[in-house]
Amino acid sequence: QRPVRAALGLMDAYGIARALVMSPPRAPGVKGNQEYPDFAPAIAPHGERFSFMAGGGSLNPILHGVANDLSIDAGVRADFARAAREAVKAGAAGYGEMGTLHLSLSSSHGYTYAPADHPLLLYLADIAAGLDVPIDLHMDAVAAQGPLPKQLAANPKNPMSLPATLPGLEKLLAHNPKAKIVWAHGGTDHVGDFTPAAIGALMDRHANLYMSLKVTGGQANTFNKLLAGNGVDSAWLDLLRRHSDRFVIGSDSFFADPTNMEASPIGEFSMTVERRLQATRQFLSLLPPDLARKIGHQNAVSLYRLPPLPPPDAASQPAVAAPAAQGLCKDGNLDHCKTMCQRGVQRACAQLKRQ
Repeated sequence: QRPVRAALGLMDAYGIARALVMSPPRAPGVKGNQEYPDFAPAIAPHGERFSFMAGGGSLNPILHGVANDLSIDAGVRADFARAAREAVKAGAAGYGEMGTLHLSLSSSHGYTYAPADHPLLLYLADIAAGLDVPIDLHMDAVAAQGPLPKQLAANPKNPMSLPATLPGLEKLLAHNPKAKIVWAHGGTDHVGDFTPAAIGALMDRHANLYMSLKVTGGQANTFNKLLAGNGVDSAWLDLLRRHSDRFVIGSDSFFADPTNMEASPIGEFSMTVERRLQATRQFLSLLPPDLARKIGHQNAVSLYRLPPLPPPDAASQPAVAAPAAQGLCKDGNLDHCKTMCQRGVQRACAQLKRQ
C-alpha cells in the first residue's frame, strides 16, 4: 500500500483526480514482471481515483517472444486472445503499455523491438475494436532505417542500426480504423523524428490515432519538447488545437515504496516524478482554458470510458492551490504537509522537518 499512498499524496498535491495504472512494456523473462492481478487489488479500495490497463506484463511478453515471426502458432494466438479478453472482463480500461520499438536509455532500461504491424498487434487491434477499448502503444519514432544516433550510442543495449517505425504504425492504424491507438510519450523524443509535423500528418490521415503527452522540463535531454522558453512550442500548440480531441496527459510516472526508493530502477524512476508533474502543471496552465480542460481530463474520460469527474467544488480542492514551485508547506499548512508525508511524499517530510 505504500506506493499507492505515495501516488495519492502526489495526486492530491497536484490536483490529479484520477490516474490510469499499467505495467511498463515488459520483455519476455524479465524478473519481477507485473500485471494487473498484482496491482489491481492495491488500488481497488480507491476505485474513485484509479483505473487500470492491462497487457504490459502479459500480452507484451508474448508479442516480443515471437517478435521475429510473421506466422503465429494457433496456440499462441489463442493464449494471447484469451488473456486480452479476460483483462477487459476483469475491468481493464484498455491495453497497455504495449511496445514496439523501445529504446534503452540506461543500464537498467531495456531495448526491445517488434514491428507495429506485427500479426499479434494487428490481432490485438481487432480485439480492442470489438471491445471498444484503446491500445496504449510505446513506439520510439524512426522515420527511416539508419544508424543509431550519437546520443544513444554509448548504451550497448541498443543496436547500431534502428528500424523505421513510422511505416509500421501507419499499417496498424489502417488495419482496423475502429481500433483506437494511443501513441505514448508525445513530447519526449530520443531520435529526432517524433515531431509535431509527423504526428499531425498521421492524425490527418487516421482518425483512430490518439496521443498521450509526456511533459518534461526545459533541462530535459530530449528533442521536440512541448515547452519552449516561457511558453508552449508553437508547432505543438498548432497541432493540439487542430486535433484537440485526440490528446491526453500521460506522465509516465512510477511509484515505489517511498521508504526504499533506491532499491530498484523503479525506485530511481519514482524520484523523478515530481519534476514531470510540475512541468505538466505548467504546460496546462499555459494552454487556453478550453483546450486545457480537454487535454487535462475530458478527452481521457471519453477515450478510456472513465466515470465522469464530479463538478468542481472549491471546498474539496487540494490545500495546495499555489503552483508547485512554491513548495508544499510554505503557506504554513502543516496539517496538509503531515498528510502528504504520511502518504509517502518525501518532499513533504523533508519540508516538515524544516518548519
